[in-house]
Amino acid sequence: MTLTFYPYSEDIQRGSLSERIEILMDAAHRYKAVMLDTTVNKARSSEDTKEGMIPRDQVAAYNWEEIARILKEIRDQPEGTKTLKMIKADYLTKLAEIYETLRAAKMSKLEAVRLALMSEANQLRGDASQVA
Repeated sequence: MTLTFYPYSEDIQRGSLSERIEILMDAAHRYKAVMLDTTVNKARSSEDTKEGMIPRDQVAAYNWEEIARILKEIRDQPEGTKTLKMIKADYLTKLAEIYETLRAAKMSKLEAVRLALMSEANQLRGDASQVA
């Protein structure tokens, strides 16, 4: 069985940061759909057994290298002005939405990462409103 990675590496290599974040979001939705469909089909075929998905049954994987690269790029952005802080906070919020989508794809441990990203975004928004 072939393992498909979402997003495709060649898709994420081009475009602006916001376009690449959108590609990550689309890939997260596709990954979620595949994983939920696989989980439902696995549950129907093996209602007698209590085992979860084993690695050889996995048909899709999320490309964590790409999401880590985008996170580093966002964190490396400057925060000198109120506008720059708001832009960075918006990017972090979008990234948190991606983590929320992935968490819904049976990856419950990502909730802590999502909360940390939202906290960082809220902190930037708070700092931006004080800079005025």
